[in-house]
Order: sequence, then C-alpha cells, then structure tokens
Amino acid sequence: MFVSRRDFLKSTAALAGAGGIASQIPLAAEAASAAAKTAKPEGEHYKKTTCVHCVNFCGQNIKLDGDIIRAVYPDPDRAAVYNKGICPKGASGPFNTYNPYRIKRPLKRTNPKKGPHEDPGWVEISWQEALNEVADRLKKIRKDDPRKLIWHHGHGKYLIQDKFPKAFAKAFGTPNVVHRTTTCEAARHVGDELTWGHHEFLPDLDYCELQLNLGANYFEAEQWARWLDHATTDAQARGMKLISVEPRLSSLGAKADQWIPIRPGKDVVMLLCIAHELIKAGTIDREYLTQYTNACHLVGKDGRIVTDAKGEPLVWDKRSNKPSAFVEGVDPALEGRHTVDGKLVRTAFQVLKDEVAEITPEYAEKVTGIPAETLRQLAAELGEKARIGSTIVIDGKRLRYRPVAIHAFRGVAAKEYGAQTWRSGQLVMMLLGAHDAVGGMRLHHPKPGKQMKASKCEYPPQRVDLQESVYFPHATHNVCQQVAHTLLDPEAYGLPYKPEMQIFFATNRAFSTSDALKQFEGYAKTYNVVIDIVLTETASMADIVFPDLTYLEAWQFSPTRWTPVSGHTAIRQPMTNVYNIPLDAWGIIWELAKRVGIRDEYAKAINAKFKLKKHTFKTGRDYTSRDAVQILWEEKTGKPFSYALEHAFVGKRLSTEERYLHGVEKVYKGPGKPKMKLYADQLVDSFAKVKATVEKHGIRNLDLDHYRIALSPLPRKEHAFPTPHREARDYPFYLMTYKRMYRNQSGNTAQNPILNRLGDSDENYVLINRATADKMGIANDDQVRIETRVGSAQGKARVTEGIRPDVVAVSYHYGHFSPGFPDYAKKGIWINQALELHPDVMSGMNSFNDTKCKVVKV
Repeated sequence: MFVSRRDFLKSTAALAGAGGIASQIPLAAEAASAAAKTAKPEGEHYKKTTCVHCVNFCGQNIKLDGDIIRAVYPDPDRAAVYNKGICPKGASGPFNTYNPYRIKRPLKRTNPKKGPHEDPGWVEISWQEALNEVADRLKKIRKDDPRKLIWHHGHGKYLIQDKFPKAFAKAFGTPNVVHRTTTCEAARHVGDELTWGHHEFLPDLDYCELQLNLGANYFEAEQWARWLDHATTDAQARGMKLISVEPRLSSLGAKADQWIPIRPGKDVVMLLCIAHELIKAGTIDREYLTQYTNACHLVGKDGRIVTDAKGEPLVWDKRSNKPSAFVEGVDPALEGRHTVDGKLVRTAFQVLKDEVAEITPEYAEKVTGIPAETLRQLAAELGEKARIGSTIVIDGKRLRYRPVAIHAFRGVAAKEYGAQTWRSGQLVMMLLGAHDAVGGMRLHHPKPGKQMKASKCEYPPQRVDLQESVYFPHATHNVCQQVAHTLLDPEAYGLPYKPEMQIFFATNRAFSTSDALKQFEGYAKTYNVVIDIVLTETASMADIVFPDLTYLEAWQFSPTRWTPVSGHTAIRQPMTNVYNIPLDAWGIIWELAKRVGIRDEYAKAINAKFKLKKHTFKTGRDYTSRDAVQILWEEKTGKPFSYALEHAFVGKRLSTEERYLHGVEKVYKGPGKPKMKLYADQLVDSFAKVKATVEKHGIRNLDLDHYRIALSPLPRKEHAFPTPHREARDYPFYLMTYKRMYRNQSGNTAQNPILNRLGDSDENYVLINRATADKMGIANDDQVRIETRVGSAQGKARVTEGIRPDVVAVSYHYGHFSPGFPDYAKKGIWINQALELHPDVMSGMNSFNDTKCKVVKV
C-alpha cells in the first residue's frame, strides 16, 4: 500500500503534548497497517522495550492492538534506577516505524558517478541479489587484503552493540571498525584516561552542594540526560547551587542559579585560573594530592618523572630529607625544589604551581571575557563548598565528603585542544579531592590503563582513521572524520594499502563532522554499502543500500546508562514489522559472514568480544537476532529469558560501599599503589616518539611545534588558542554549534513528523546577540549568511540576549538535502559545511567550536 506524504502528514497533525502523541499514533499506524501482512491480532496489550532514539536508553511501555502500536508510555519500573519519564523523541518512536519514506527493499545504484547531488539512479533488487553482490566483493577483498574493508557505525553501535561488528571485523581480518565518538565526546574520554585510566563520570547529586557545569546541556540533549535532569532538579530543590559556564544560554543555563558567559574555547584558562586561586589561598586537599595522585613525584628538567634503579617514581621524603620511592613509612613532600644526583628537580605539584602562577584573574579576564572578580568568587566558592578535610557517615561508613563537582560534555571537548581542556577540569577536581568523594565526581571504574603510558605512535599506520598512530597518538575512540581524508591520499599518511570498500551502518558522517564536503569526496573513492532505515546523504554515495528494522521492530541487546546509584541491563523486542523486512542489521552481518565463509570464526569472535563463558555461540549452526539477545541476556544477568520478555530490564541500587569505596579508594590510595596523573608524564614520552618517528621517516604533513604544545604534561594557556583563533583575525565572530533534543547524528529522526511539529523544532537558526543584531540591522527571520575560511551557510536569524555579543551559534543535524527526505525534513542550516576542521591531535576529536566567522545580512 502506498501512502502519500500529504495523507501521512494529515494523519499526524494537531499534536499537543504527550497525550496528543498517544492519540495520533493509531492514525499513522492504520495508514500503514495494510502493509503489515503478518499481523496477528491479539487485542489490546502492553509490551516493554528500551528506547534508542538517543543514547539515554529509557524504558518504554508500548500499548498495542494486535501488532499495531497505539501509544508509548514510560516504563514505571525503571523510575527507581534511571528514567522517570520519556521525552518527545522517545514518545514519537512509532512515527519512525510507520514512516512511508523508509527504505523497504534493497537498492542498487545504476549511476557510476558519485557526489552529494548526483542521482544514484536507484533500482530495487532482491535480498538474495544484494547479499550475494556484497558477499562476492567481500570475498575478493578478504583474499587480497582484508584491511581494505572499512566498517562504520554511529548510532548503529547502540542498536546492535558494537561488539558484533568488531567480531565480524576480527573474523574478516580488518582493523577498520570506526565509531563516531570523535564527533561527540572523545577528547573528554581521553582526558579522563590520561588522568585516571578509564572514562565516564557523573556528579554525585544526592549530596552535591555546588555543580559547576561547563556547557553540558543535559536538560535537553546529552548522555544521561533523563537521569541528570530529574536528579539535578531534586538536588536544586534541597539547596544545591548550579552554575552554568557557556557562551550560549542553553536549557540548562536557563535553569541554573548563575550563568557565566565565556568566550568559546577559553575554558582551559578559566580552569587554570581557578587552580591558581585555590593554590594561592591554600584551599587544596593536600592529603588527597599526596596519597592518590602523582603530585609528589619528582620531575626532572627534561619533564620526565625521576625514578630509582627499579623504575619506581621518586618522591622527596620529609622524614629522611632524601629521595625515595613512595613506600610505607615515607612522608612525601607535596611541593618544593630539591636536588637528586646533582640535578635540580621539582615535585609535580610544584611544576603545576609554577605553571599557573601567571594565570591570574586579570589575565584570565582578557582571555575568557569573564570579569576577574567573578573568577575570584567562583574559585573561592568552590574551595569553600568543597569542605576540604571533612567526612560524613553513611550506613555506618565514614567517607570523604567533598560536595562539589565539575560536569562537562561536548562543549569542553569539541575543540582542537579538547583533551587538554578537560584535563584542566580534572586538575581542579584533584586539587579539591573530589573524585569518588560523597557529593563530588563519581568516576566509572578507575584503574591504571594503557593511556597512562606513552602511546605506541604507530607508523606506518594500520588503521585508515590513523588511531594511535603518530598522527593521533592517544586517540583510543577512533577518528571517524579522518577516514575520508585518508582515502583521498592514503600514501600521504603512509597507509600501506588502498581501501576499496566501506559499509556504513546507521551513520551520516557529513552531518556530524566539520568541513563536511570532504567526506563526500573521500566516499567517492570506494564501493559503499549502507544499512539504514532512511535514504540519508551518506546513502546517496552507496552502491548497495539495505533497509533496516526500527528499534520497535527488532530484537536487540540494549546498552544502558550506569548512574552513581544504580546499574542495569536491558533488551529491545519487536512490536511489529510494518513493511515485512526480513533482516535487521544483525541478521545482515550474520548472512554476510555465512556467505563469505567466516561464520564459525565470527561466532568464536563474538564469544571473545562479549567474554561469554556459560552461554555461548556454537560453531556449525545459524542464529537469529532473537537467539543472540537470549544468549547475552542469560549470560549477563543470570535470569531466564522469560523475565526479559516480560520486563525487558533488570536493575539494582548500589550499596554505599559500591558507590564510594570501590573506585579511587581501592585503586590509588596510599603507598605502593599506582597514582592518578595530576602530571601526565606519559605525554613527554609520547612527544619524543612522535619527534623520532617524524625524523626517521621524513614525515612532512605533521607540525612538530603543534604536537609539542598539544602533548604537554600539563594543560597550558596556549590550549585556549586553536588555529582559527590565531589565524582568522579578519573574522569577528566565534562560531559555536550545539545539539537539540529533536535530532540525532544519523538523521533518521529528521523525518519524524511529530518532532517536526513541536514549536520551532523543524528548523534551526543563526542565534545572534540582540545588541549585535541591532548594530547590524538584523531582525528575527532575516536571512543571514555565515562566511568562514572553508565555506558558507545561510539561514534565518534568531535574535536573543542569551548569547555573548561576539558569538553566533547554530545547532547541527539540520539542512538535509537528500532526495530520500521529504520537503518538511529539509529545512534549516547545514552548518557542517562551514566549520573548519582542526582535530585535537591527541584524541582525534572534531573541532566543532573553534571556527571564526563573518555574518552578512542577505
């Protein structure tokens, strides 16, 4: 049955609130119900699942009439451990499932010419033909050089779990599995890993008294948003103060007690200034710095930690007044200059103290645009609220009590020196002793990791994204935007092979990267396969397109979001299959493995990736996606699958000991233990490797002076001056980007008619300060053009007082132009084409917030 766009839109009009969504779902469902040939009416009933329209993974309770979805409600059973409700994007899920613009059959390209505006000349083909053509290509590549295959996923990671594509790649023989993290928060992860060994953290909001939020807009769009929003509101109700530091007044900023508008990219100077003020006032946790971090380690003139004959780091023992390893009976000096073997050394803390001595509030005001007095007050308030030296008794356990937390996400990370910027935030947390303290910053599984050692600085690189190579030494979360650049000239990066084929699963890179036109140029070099539910711009570059099932049609073992108070496991289970699509992405991978002849190797790799012991994938047989979910559920939870079918979820509250005593207390505290890296000495060795590799191989497309600054063992004021800020002097405005709740990076929610009817959600705007707009004669809805050194973008202006006068802001994920999108989904500005790309060479992070621009009224 064909459903016209007009009829579909007509059926989804007149929405108002969540009740409106529930009341409209039957209309859209009935419009497509004739296509559901396998319907088995069971009357009205409910079935639980897990949302994946963003990465919060909220619980949902689906109202069904037979296999027709009638309404989406929150799962009340999850309120105690995670989400207490669902957002409009989650409630609108059925409108993606019943979307008449979905891909329904495999498609084959007939036009060999590829480009973002080329007509692919699609023809429908059978599943057998599509699978066989792709499998034949894979066989040839595997026989020649399996590294020539690249697998990409973005949102797809959260649909089927990235361990399945990684297992397929392992069985096939390619190292090239590339996720989107460098377009999201990779630099923050790397900053954490360099400092305490792993990544992810959250404020302990049950006890926090002051949260300093650096642009993490979790009242709208962020990981953990549906836990953080309720937990923060509850914390504010009991008296917690929320301070928002960001150039644009976000939804979170509007709910904060104080908004401090900062110039984009200058957070590192603000944080180093706070460190300066805390040290100057003596408001630091000396015990924590001494016992948990390497602040007492002695640093030589060459920047390296001084060690004994056994390689153990040396401290200055105040009792013996001589250098020693930190063992029982040694009392390390936190600060000072000493002599070891005739050479002058300083403690790591002393190095930090000396480095920040010049970053006074007056200097920081010039850089950040924040008044010096505000910076002094902010530092003093953090020091006071930290209650350094205090303890609290919970459930009979006496615990460190530091009720202050810094929280950050993409805003701090998405810049040329993103990892170092976030390292400066972690330094402040260490000075205050707030890690894993009650009310402080809860760390997720801190442990000594490979990032706490020097990078291997690989050359020639084995991965097409150059991860952990000499180009991106500490990039451990892939470098997704780099792939297209490497494809344009593999030899320039020393890649010892030429990639021939790419598979893209639920990702639309050109709408989640900077300097986006380069992505299309790179993709034109290879044979491409896309697996998705809609024809995105990336799909327009494909040779074969497979349709996928939506999350309301598929069996999936779902990720969940841990919190400081809980842990949980969940699944997704099918409600319907509107267009009778026989395979989801999981099934497509299995079929390809089977046809390529690596099915058994794939099964073994799955077992290894998931560390399956009791419930495993056996060789010599096939599995469905339902089988896979059952195996993982029973292995990971120990509960029967019947429990999953009824609840789709299992969770538990953490004990006080699990919350506060299994992290840094267990891993880093005291003599003889490894230490958190206040001073990241491994970066000194990483830079030495980079330098030696460049000189040995004559590498010319790598600037050693830039890497010397980027790979500093401590954050520096230079990290507040990315390339465009130094070079684009004729461009008066800072251009920043941000996320909105309504859209995600892969683009599939852009077609959702419900989300396009919520207020101004169908379009984005150029946000410009009212005083600035008045001077330029710009009013609301005037057409303006943003001009940068790499491109331009045009759209409507939106005048506001909630942004700095020297900043303009545009959300991304808008401005679609794919022929596979209806007109209502094509509104807005594709800002990615105008963003400069200067990735963080340490982490590979995309530089979304560094571009300078001009604004011209059209």
